[in-house]
Amino acid sequence: MAVLFRMTLLLAVLACAAACSSGREYELRGQVLAVDRDRQEITVKHEDIVGFMPAMTMPFRVEERAQLDSRVPGELIRATLVVGDRDVHLEDVERTGEAPLTDTPARTFDLLETGEAVPDEPFVDHTGTPRRLSDWRGTAVAVTFIYTRCPLPDFCPRMDQHFAAVQKEIARDPALRKRVHLVSISFDPDFDRPAVLEAHATRAGADGATWSFVTGDRDDIDRFASRFGVSIIREDRTGQEIVHNLRTAVIDPQGRLAKVFSGTDWTPAELLHELRASVDAR
Repeated sequence: MAVLFRMTLLLAVLACAAACSSGREYELRGQVLAVDRDRQEITVKHEDIVGFMPAMTMPFRVEERAQLDSRVPGELIRATLVVGDRDVHLEDVERTGEAPLTDTPARTFDLLETGEAVPDEPFVDHTGTPRRLSDWRGTAVAVTFIYTRCPLPDFCPRMDQHFAAVQKEIARDPALRKRVHLVSISFDPDFDRPAVLEAHATRAGADGATWSFVTGDRDDIDRFASRFGVSIIREDRTGQEIVHNLRTAVIDPQGRLAKVFSGTDWTPAELLHELRASVDAR
């Protein structure tokens, strides 16, 4: 219950911050767990941020890329958390010390290269049907990674919104209908069982003919996600708090990796462009 309360509180304060504030600043103190220079982001296990949010582990964008040059996992930092209308980021990141790491990211594996065959992992979809990506061979497939309990509006819910917009455009375009499929993969299988995914798919407005929600064995999914550059940190043994980055991939009709988008720094129009290119190149 304590974890659920923390997650509910986090969602509430983030929603309030986005709706009610502009450029508010808070002092953040914590430990760096991971550094993602491509996304200009660090994952921090931080203390309570007085007046804003409870202690949590989560990724933060750093305003100035140069401040990532000396950042390393394990160091203790002090920074200014700036909360704007549509943006949350860190400024003035300073090292204050170092401590042994107690949280570690999921194991890393070789990243897939463009043109490389994507592993055909087993999944189960929101209807309880066993699935593999090869079930959609011959179509272009867009894959993203989410979990339904994600409390951050700019993370998993944003992916749902983007896919819903793409699905709408697919329905309007005869050149894409039945030639493109969207797959949202949950890495929270203990909670996101088929019934939960089905209810989530309904809320997201997913048409099963175009958009599937799937999950599977947790270790298999973590390994599969890591091939696309997804890093997953599970805050506790229950798996209720999951810190992760975002990757969305386009797989061509032959099952090869065509494109990977990082974070939320892409638009539905950009994804549609890549999907059309994959369909046209078939």
